[in-house]
Amino acid sequence: MKRRISAALAVCLLALSVAANAQSWKIPYGSEKGKVAVYNSKTDPKFAEDAPYGPMAFRVHNENLWVLDSIGVRIYGFDQKNELKTDVTVSGLEGFKLLEDFALVSGASGRPESAWVADAANCDIRKISLADGKELLRIGGRGSEPGKFMQINQLEVDAGGRLYVGDYGRTVISVFTAYGELVREIPWQRTGFALDKKGQLHLLVWREKAGYFHRIYSARGQLLKSLHVGLADLQNARVWGVTADDSLLVSFVPAGGFKGSLQLFEISEAAKVNRRLSFAPPASMNRFVADAGQKVFVAEADFATAPDGDFAVKNMEWEVKK
Repeated sequence: MKRRISAALAVCLLALSVAANAQSWKIPYGSEKGKVAVYNSKTDPKFAEDAPYGPMAFRVHNENLWVLDSIGVRIYGFDQKNELKTDVTVSGLEGFKLLEDFALVSGASGRPESAWVADAANCDIRKISLADGKELLRIGGRGSEPGKFMQINQLEVDAGGRLYVGDYGRTVISVFTAYGELVREIPWQRTGFALDKKGQLHLLVWREKAGYFHRIYSARGQLLKSLHVGLADLQNARVWGVTADDSLLVSFVPAGGFKGSLQLFEISEAAKVNRRLSFAPPASMNRFVADAGQKVFVAEADFATAPDGDFAVKNMEWEVKK
């Protein structure tokens, strides 16, 4: 009898373990509270864009989901049970509204207290309180000079509160203090970037024939390392995260071109591909992969058919080595 109870308990624990590893969220489309808005020919008869829009970015922080409701201009926070815990509206936006990316800023407790939010239309970035939606700070604006932006693509915040802005239009990463003061700019090839716990910046640089190089910069902007990665046959690299041992999480268009799926690699400092997985990226979405420690989350969405279906975020499993 004891063996049977132990076996049953083991099965139960295994099931719980599998369920924990398969964490996922689903959010319905719509304009009501707790739903995410979309802009397409179904939701607006005057739709005239090249592609439909919906949530442009998401993040997973301490097992909780944060979603940028880009058309509804809101920031949502959901717990592990898919229950809405935070609902903040970004106010003061005029004309066509599209929030491109966001970065959470944690307080002393480790919980997010504010967020930097990029407004694609006006090319500015606002710091918003997650408690009441109050605008705390605003930087940027459209322009080609330092401190201005042409096409904001990515926002990241380090442990010291510094803000890093990837600008597709100016092909630089601009670094600001927590108070919005420009510190420096770093050349960038639109390959994504990530910050580690030491505040070091990780990015990829492409060189003809040689392929990719993994560059690591200190928090003061000094180039610490330039590691040859290679992989010259892979296209459109984008860095999504960096592990504790300085391995990069990078997505690529497979050799031969895009055919509906991307490849996500975990690449060590020795340029070894430790793990990989393939996934179908949602069209017209900016930040569709989230590195959450030992887990990787990917968004699943079809903004063209919405409001049918749901906006989903799922934990992806690495492929098993044979």
